[in-house]
Amino acid sequence: MDEKFASKFEINILNKLTNKNFTYDLSIILKKIGGIDYRKKVYLGGECIGILEFDLNILDWVFHPYASYYLLEEPKIKIKETKRRLKGKKVPLNLIENVEEFKELPDGYVGVELNNYVGVGIKKGDTLKIKDLTLKREIKLEKLEEYLRKNKNRIERLEKKAKDIIKKYKDKPINVSFSGGKDSSVSTLLANDIIPDIEVIFIDTGLEFPDTLKFVKKFAKKFNLNLIILNGDNFWDYLDKYGIPTKDNRWCNSICKLNPLKEYLKKYKIIYTIDGTRKYESFTRSKLGYERKSSFIENQINIFPILDWKGTDVWSWIYLNDIPYNPLYDKGFERIGCYLCPAMLSAEFLRVKELYPELFKKWFETLKKYGYSEDEILKGLWRWKELPKKMKLIKK
Repeated sequence: MDEKFASKFEINILNKLTNKNFTYDLSIILKKIGGIDYRKKVYLGGECIGILEFDLNILDWVFHPYASYYLLEEPKIKIKETKRRLKGKKVPLNLIENVEEFKELPDGYVGVELNNYVGVGIKKGDTLKIKDLTLKREIKLEKLEEYLRKNKNRIERLEKKAKDIIKKYKDKPINVSFSGGKDSSVSTLLANDIIPDIEVIFIDTGLEFPDTLKFVKKFAKKFNLNLIILNGDNFWDYLDKYGIPTKDNRWCNSICKLNPLKEYLKKYKIIYTIDGTRKYESFTRSKLGYERKSSFIENQINIFPILDWKGTDVWSWIYLNDIPYNPLYDKGFERIGCYLCPAMLSAEFLRVKELYPELFKKWFETLKKYGYSEDEILKGLWRWKELPKKMKLIKK
């Protein structure tokens, strides 16, 4: 699964949930794990301190601490010395030193201390079950600057490999796909270094965030890119014909993106397109090679020079080279695309509601018109034509 540095938004969420004061200059790494929406392990100083998750049942953020979290947070519960094995077990009340304080605590996660160990327990009424324990030790918080310094050589090797891939195609008809996201920003600049004045194609679907449109033009101007903006067909004209787009029926991608691109590329017998796709983004993409023929545009072959890069590699390259990036990443979005995309997480969709209420209202009212309830809309149940098992449970 992919990994990335925590954004300013994610650090703010962590601070709110933990009452900590993690600063933006820390190297906090988030690793994506399986779940029905946003769900990531949180790493500080190489230690996993817990899981940050957006809970669809309550439509809010939650933090599930691991034992290592209590290397940073003073445990509230002291357990008496005992030879009994307590990990995974319920703790008798007579083994809790500060039992009265324990009884006053709300139900939920609680930090525990036992001799040379700290850990996490779950309180439910007057019972305490130890979930996990770890030896006491110091977690050394690493600055992002230090992480970048240590990994600079590795990033330079990745850059060289990516450029070597691009060089193989420099004498062929070639362009680059630019979405305004971090991955395509990196692949665009790498390609432009090897092939100055390469055509950089951005497709305005008509459903882009205003931030993205501003960023794309500003980015192109800063790096003197040969930017070509193609306009997609009007999404709203096709909605009644095709219905609400879903994760398993993304007709909108063909109408708003691929059709105008296909039309534009007709002038080529064959065209190679540099693409910022990475294999760590999904299980499907993990099987990609560096070159793949398009399944939709018969004369297009896609090239993936940063296929082997993790999210932390992409961000490291951006930070090391002082490259501007789309401001949406600092606002709680990790996927740059249309504001109503079914591939968007519910956590992101609700950020649209907070930050772009007019855009959200337009789509919200449309979904209601098509028969979705408010609860189904907010929990993202509209995003599937056929609900997967986990989402069926959410619906119940």
